[in-house]
Order: sequence, then C-alpha cells, then structure tokens
Amino acid sequence: MNLSNLNVQEEWAYYNKVAPFQVYKLNGNEMKYRYYKKEDARATIVVLAGGSGLADGFFLFLRSLMDKYSLITIPYPLFCKDNNETADAIAALIRYLKAENVYFWGQSYGGLLAQIIAKKHSDVVSGLLLTSTASFSTELKFEGMKCIVNMINEEKEAKRVKKYEKMPMGIAMAMFPLAFKKHLNGDPKAYKAIKELIKILKPEMNKGHFIHMTQLLGDLRNHFGLYKKKDFEYLRGKVLIIEPVDDYTFTDDIKAALCNMMSEPTVIQDVEGGHLAIMFHPDGYIKVVDEFIALQEKR
Repeated sequence: MNLSNLNVQEEWAYYNKVAPFQVYKLNGNEMKYRYYKKEDARATIVVLAGGSGLADGFFLFLRSLMDKYSLITIPYPLFCKDNNETADAIAALIRYLKAENVYFWGQSYGGLLAQIIAKKHSDVVSGLLLTSTASFSTELKFEGMKCIVNMINEEKEAKRVKKYEKMPMGIAMAMFPLAFKKHLNGDPKAYKAIKELIKILKPEMNKGHFIHMTQLLGDLRNHFGLYKKKDFEYLRGKVLIIEPVDDYTFTDDIKAALCNMMSEPTVIQDVEGGHLAIMFHPDGYIKVVDEFIALQEKR
C-alpha cells in the first residue's frame, strides 16, 4: 500500500460505509465505536490508537486488514476520567458485542492501555499485538526512567493542557501535516494524501479531545510499578511485539523491559518506518500479523 497511489476520499467512503460509527450506551453515557464483522474472520482485532487517540487515522491500514479479520475501533470516550475507566468501558463493549478470538492491537499509548485491559479483563483478551510501545516495568536504567518521566510527568501534562486551551485549532490543524512530512521522503502526492487524511479527521480533532488524551497519558504514571510478569502469564506465547529498528521514541531498556514482562513473546524488529511505521510502511506489519495469527491457529 502506497500513499501516493491512493484515492483517500474513495478509500474513506468505503471504510465509512462498511464500518460506520455505532453507539453503545454504558451507564447513561454514549460510547462511539466502529465494528466491521467479517463472517469467516480469522480473528477480531481491536485497534487502540496512540497518543493522538485517533484510530481512524489508520483507516488506510485497517482497510488492508478487512480481507481476513473483523475490526473494532474505539475513540477513547470523554466520559472516562482515567485509564482504568477507559479499560473497563472497552471491555464492557467487547462483552456487549460478543466478539470472539479478540486480539488487542495497541500502538504506543494504545499498547500500554492494552496491557491495562489484559490485566483487568482477561476474559476478553485472546492475545496482544503491541507496536512501538513500552511496559509499566520500573526495572529500567537511568536513561529509560528519564525517557518515561519526560513523557508523563505532571508538570508537562499541565503545560500541554494549557497549550491546548489557548491554541486556536486552526493553527493546530495546519501543523499536523507538517509533523508527518519527514516520513514521506519528499513525495508531494503522499503529502497531499496526508493533508486529505487530516481533513477527514477534523471533526474528531477538537480541544476537548486533545486535553482528554493529554490527561490519559499523564494518568499512566499511576500504573508504573503495579504490573508483574505473572499478570500476563495466561498470554504465554500469545503476545506479538513489533519494535521498528529505527523507532527511537523509547530507549532500548524500555523495549527490553516490555519483552521481559511477557512470557515467550514473538518479537519483531526488522521493520522500518520509525514510530509511525504502521502508517507509512504497513505491508510489513500486515505480513507479520498474518504469520503470528496463523501460528496461534496451530497452537
């Protein structure tokens, strides 16, 4: 899949048609989700987005998964005040949908949320697909701890919230395509596709959303040190970890700590594309996931 060759609007129209937003009512609150249910699906994949909170941002990649898998995507509900409540709401939705053979795909922040769900709600988790993410282990070297603290410290969270409160969304919208430009190797057609994608996502991109995501990221600090290897023992051999060799978001000891937290994980590093490789180099990801799911079917 190449961004340069895609008609983003046509792809979006199809995706929106076959997986439209639906609403699940939970304790008097409305929770949006998309559910593409494939009759002969090999598995159901629940997509947990990273710090942007915008799972629809990966819809071009998700379209490629629809040939083999059922898909569930969830905009993180604003009525959930922290990650525990978010995990509980997502687990409740999975039970409501009676989804089977469920693998949680967590990208970056989403990978940490997937681990919270796996610890609290083992009944809805068949496996984990963790990409460009970390664990809640505190068995880190100085550089690893420094990296984590820099990401989720309370002072930085407060500054980010103030920034989003004051920043006109028009400026933020103009900045987003520029943030992706370095991944496109100077390809003007790919850059145009990214701008079209940002335009599609605009309805979900508001101050309330970004403040909420900042607070969820900050809340992660309340989970560090509370998770042990035994919490994930029931997923022995059922965890796929993809850490692109050129993704420097997390230090090597953070990546190692994630592998050590899981029992007999499948670890893949020979994919390229940095922290957003899933978006810009998806073919390698799809191949790895297909092979991993096939392995699980033989167990």
